[in-house]
Formats: sequence, C-alpha cells, structure tokens
Amino acid sequence: MINAILVIIGTIIGAGFASGKEIFTFFNVYGVYGLFGLIISGFVIGIVIYKTFCIIISYNITSYSDFINKTIRKSNFINTVVCNIINIFLLISFIIMVAGFSAYFAQEFNISYIWGASLIAILSFFTFLKDMNRIIKINTYFIPFLIFIILLLGIKNLDCFTFFEYNSTKTNFYWIISSLLYASYNLIIVFPILISLKPYIHSLKNAKIVSVVVAFFLILMSGILFFLLNYYFVEVYSLELPTVYIATNLGSFYKYVCSLVILGAIFTTAISSGYGFLSNINITHKKLYTCVAFFMCLISISLCNMGFTTLLNLLYPILGCLRFYTDCFYIIFYKNALKNFIFIGINM
Repeated sequence: MINAILVIIGTIIGAGFASGKEIFTFFNVYGVYGLFGLIISGFVIGIVIYKTFCIIISYNITSYSDFINKTIRKSNFINTVVCNIINIFLLISFIIMVAGFSAYFAQEFNISYIWGASLIAILSFFTFLKDMNRIIKINTYFIPFLIFIILLLGIKNLDCFTFFEYNSTKTNFYWIISSLLYASYNLIIVFPILISLKPYIHSLKNAKIVSVVVAFFLILMSGILFFLLNYYFVEVYSLELPTVYIATNLGSFYKYVCSLVILGAIFTTAISSGYGFLSNINITHKKLYTCVAFFMCLISISLCNMGFTTLLNLLYPILGCLRFYTDCFYIIFYKNALKNFIFIGINM
C-alpha cells in the first residue's frame, strides 16, 4: 500500500510541480483565491483516485480499454477514441518531462537542450524495458526524499507563511476553472498507473487510505510551494525553475539538492507517463515494444527545443480541458458512467 502511495505521488509530482512553475501558473497568479483552488484540486484528485480504485477492484479491470468499456459500454467507437486520446495525453506528458529535464541544464549550465533530453531519454528507454516493479522501486526511494526537501524549504523560509500579498494577475473568477484543469490533466496521467497498481490495492479500505494519504501530501506540498512562490512572486515571475532560485538564496548546497529533486521528479513522471502509454497500446511482441519505446524517446528528443514553459503553459491546460470535457460527456450522456463514478464507492 505504501508503494502505491509513493508511485501515485511520484506520477503527479513532475517537472512542473517540483520546479514550482506548475503551481505558480495554475494557482499563484490568482492570489489568495489560488490557495483555495489548490485545496479543491487536491480533494478532487483524492476522490477520483478512490472512485477509480473502486471500479478497478469491483470489475477486476486489467487495462484502460477495459476500464472504459466497463464505465461506458454503449459505444465501441467512443471507447476506442477515448483510449487513443488518453494515449496521446500520456505521450505528450512524456515529451514535456523530457523538455523540462533539458531546460534545467540549459538554464543552469548553458548546455544545449539536446544533451539533457538525450540523457533522460536514454535512462527512460532502459527503464521501459523493465517491468512495473522497477518504477515502484524508483519511487520508493525518491518520493520520501522529495517530500523531505519540500518540507525543509518551507522550514528554512518560515517568513513566507506570515507574509501574504494579493499578487493576483488574472481575473479572480477563473481560479475555479484553473483548479479543475490542474486536477483533470494530472488524473489523465495517473489513470493508467492506477490500473497497474491493482495488485497492491487489495480492498476498498486500502483504496480509501491510499486516496486520503495522496490527497493530504499533495495539498501539503502544494501549499508549501504556494507560500514560497508568493513570497518571491516578483523575482520568480518569469523563471522556468522558480524553486531553484528560492533554494539558491539558502546557499549552494540547497540549490544543488533542490536541483537533484527537480530532476528526479521529472524522471519519475516521465517513466510513469511513458510506461502508461506503452502499457495502453497493448504490445505483446517484445521486439515491437522495444522499437515503439525507442521511437517514443527519439521523438521526445527532437521536440525538446520547443521549450519547457511553452509546452507546459500551452499543452497542460488543453489536456485538462479535454479531460474535463470527456468527463462531463460521460456524466451527461451515459447513465452507467454516472453510476460507476459517483455511486459505486458509496454502495460498497
């Protein structure tokens, strides 16, 4: 159960989160309303994770296509389209993580994007050739360290919790939409991983505990980053890696430790997204699987020059909108989806 918690957190906490850019873009720009949105998104993620585990356990689901079939059932065409869209989402997420990794080396050491992208692509490729246990092992060691570092940054900057400026640069009404988009696109990446984690969740009680713990730590860590970014709002407004700047103010040691955390967060989300994509396309032939994994990594390297911030700000809201739209579509047009997503966890 602990392994499942760490894998889910590791999947959600990627380049955007650990760098601070994601929290800043979706929450800090709305001032105090962004803090409320952050809490809402954490609750939404926790609830949806629990409901999803309820469906997976109840119907003994083993693949994402099976999950779609059980929740909709009425249209094979719609099921196929949704599965393909999810696969595209996962592929895009992997590409964004590669771009984030290369952006760090470009910003800190003035190294060409291609070298950083090549490094993470090679590491990811060899990880994809292993099974899910390798991803679990990586998250088991890394995520506790990540949580500790974020808490340490908060402790070292206690003044940020007693200082609050409005710092709003956008219309306040949109903070609600932003919080839902944030939750939605993170859930896109998490869904295939939840299905892979079925062997580690043996009951609905375990599912509830995992969901609550995941939501708690996401809100805790997001809240700490929110206050840190609000404190340094002007200084980090145009930076791609705000947390590195914050850590730099504490000294070189904290700067490089924070950098390692960001790179680790990028890597864990990259392999989770990539593994989810490769698992969903159901390739049984080992050589074909290896070829697809290789070309996926190659494509990510070729697109890294587009820039991390550009990809994050452009693609993540689009992914969130599409995810939110498909959920609304299910609820409005498919009674079975409504029953499964809302009632199944209550009735069990």
